[in-house]
Amino acid sequence: MPQKKKICILSELAYSLLIGKGIRGGSELQLTILAKELVKRSYDVSFITFDNSISSKEINEGISVYNIFDYKNSGYSYLNPINLYKIFKILKQINADIIIQGAVTPLTGILAFFSRLNNKSFIYSIESDDDIRIHLSIKSIKDLKNLFFRFGVKNSNIVICQTNYQRNLLKQTIDRDGVVIKNFYPFVINQVNKKDSSMTKILWVGRLRKEKRPDIFLQVAKLFPEHSFWMIGGPSSVNPNYYYEIKENAEKIKNLDFIGFVPHYQMQEYYKKSVFLVNTSANEGFPNTFLEAWGNEIPVISLNFDPDEIICRFKLGFHSSTINDLVKDMGQLLNNENLRKTMASNGKDYVLREHNNTNIINKYEQIFNEIKIC
Repeated sequence: MPQKKKICILSELAYSLLIGKGIRGGSELQLTILAKELVKRSYDVSFITFDNSISSKEINEGISVYNIFDYKNSGYSYLNPINLYKIFKILKQINADIIIQGAVTPLTGILAFFSRLNNKSFIYSIESDDDIRIHLSIKSIKDLKNLFFRFGVKNSNIVICQTNYQRNLLKQTIDRDGVVIKNFYPFVINQVNKKDSSMTKILWVGRLRKEKRPDIFLQVAKLFPEHSFWMIGGPSSVNPNYYYEIKENAEKIKNLDFIGFVPHYQMQEYYKKSVFLVNTSANEGFPNTFLEAWGNEIPVISLNFDPDEIICRFKLGFHSSTINDLVKDMGQLLNNENLRKTMASNGKDYVLREHNNTNIINKYEQIFNEIKIC
């Protein structure tokens, strides 16, 4: 049996997830799950983050965690020559065979450069359609900021895509082939308690950023005063004031409870008590919230977005083209319990079949075994 390769995962803001607090986004969550699944298969896994001022090595659930500096209030602080030196020093010390990273950042180019210089393999993992559609483009002077990121993606050994749409878009944009590996399901799938037919909690989950369009959810909540709504999400580091703007407006709506931030490990309790999830985001890749909803047997109503058209193809909820359609689709689900149950059952079947963690980690192992140094 060939010796298993040594893996290093780098995700700037994943530290809180690694220690169980769970206050970051989808990309960090998926890379954290990947690290834990690899440890279960006896891989030597290291994880580098910039999410804490701790500089020493920690061991958490078998993962060697390194925090080499604190990114806070520093922007691209790793471009500081001293911090670049620290990154390269830790990477040399870890001496992994394969380096994995996700997120749009100049760091992608830095890691690709390091990997080529040191005969390592580099895997980039796409987290959003806009990673490709916007951030790989160089159409004007203002896009020059994308050069490091574009270099990193083009010079990676493997680009992992969440959907076939992303793979096709990658090919069209920079003539790169990608490998589709679906997202891990973030929870253990247990038997979901039968929902009370009178329970009508309608759920919204996401980071409170303008691109997620939480204001639309507030609008539709006012149109269903006889039903109860939950809004869950923490502030974005990009525009934290927007969180308080949405919170203030939400608290004026009598049938809407603004929950705010909820640690990821507590989220299942909210899914179990909801009838469906509403997604209003203008841009996504493949939201973890979709999988979390389906695994907990609740349909998804998504405005303008349906990854690879799976919602429509597998009848997992509704893909609403306009806000008016969103309102109509919500009304249909609220008034048709049998339809809700059918879509709920379809969702759980889909997650078990397509996002089985064992099958997904098998695909990563296959890549690890076949990957070649550029």
